[in-house]
Amino acid sequence: MSVRIPGDKTEDSWTLYNGLETMTLSNVTDSSDCWKVPVFEGVVCMTDSLNGSWTDVLRTEPYQVPVQWLESGQPETFGSRQDSMSWRLSFGEDDPWFGNLSLLASERGAVQGSVATATGDFRYLHGTLSNKGALTLQTFDGAHLFLFTATLNENGELSQGDFFSGTHYHTTFTGAPLAPTHGSLSDGNQALWTGRKVRYSGVGLDGLPTSWNSERISHPHLISVMGTWCPNCMDEHRLILELMTQFPTLEVHTLAFERGLGQPGGEGRALERLNHYAQEMGIHQWSDRWRIVLAGPASKTAATDRLPFLHKVISFPTTIVVAPGQTSPWIHTGFNGPATGFAYASEKARFVRAVNGDSTESH
Repeated sequence: MSVRIPGDKTEDSWTLYNGLETMTLSNVTDSSDCWKVPVFEGVVCMTDSLNGSWTDVLRTEPYQVPVQWLESGQPETFGSRQDSMSWRLSFGEDDPWFGNLSLLASERGAVQGSVATATGDFRYLHGTLSNKGALTLQTFDGAHLFLFTATLNENGELSQGDFFSGTHYHTTFTGAPLAPTHGSLSDGNQALWTGRKVRYSGVGLDGLPTSWNSERISHPHLISVMGTWCPNCMDEHRLILELMTQFPTLEVHTLAFERGLGQPGGEGRALERLNHYAQEMGIHQWSDRWRIVLAGPASKTAATDRLPFLHKVISFPTTIVVAPGQTSPWIHTGFNGPATGFAYASEKARFVRAVNGDSTESH
């Protein structure tokens, strides 16, 4: 697969537009043709003025995807006249999984939106819908590169759908206009409390062993199970940064499950990434109330084994809130971020209620 990434480039700077998201890349010091993506440290290198490749440096095996640069590709500003469309998508055939695609379409055929799923959204999707029904969507955020193609039929259904994630994954999909009868996406896809105390152990950013448990707490604590390779985790942490100001007694524990720990020097490189992540995200300003811990390898199985208070880690991120007087922790699987609009507003409201102690029910 290959996608065209819109952006503006000068000799000293390169800005890429991922729908409503803007990314400013920094030049790699030993090459004027290679640029580093913020937060995720991926690298985009150009072989000529318009063609190149993206390298995901967080993978243990070499991983490159061809890309093209669409010069002067400022995203379209959607005016007051726009159509809103939503579908329930079904991916794959033998063991299907589902998502809700919501799009806004302009008069000129530009579209933007996202796919919400039970375990997180597909972030900022953007593309085109032709007058003949050809739909093309993509997103590139430095960690994921997604491409969707499908045909919108006269009956409003999406058919002949293909979904690509980089060069390593492909599946087909169909879409039916979203209706109340489709029900919730989250049914059966939520982590549950086992009744054990909320506790963890791992390695702190200083390289020393650390541990914590929820006994005798006097204010709310939020535990975020994540990885630096996870864009949905990044979106959730941006919300948590807002909560740190809104709730001055809130303490946060980031439990990072990182790639490459089995490689020589893997733990040291993971700690370097976590320190870089804290700086890029602005987490370091809350170092007195926000702990970051290297908890294990990037595996849902490993996370489940190391966090026995959860029956199963279904998705990164998984979030737990514990507070004084609770009979059980609040547990939330996945995260639907700002690209999902209303779904994100609902996520924010749930997090605020949980930290406020207004709800102990898992979502």
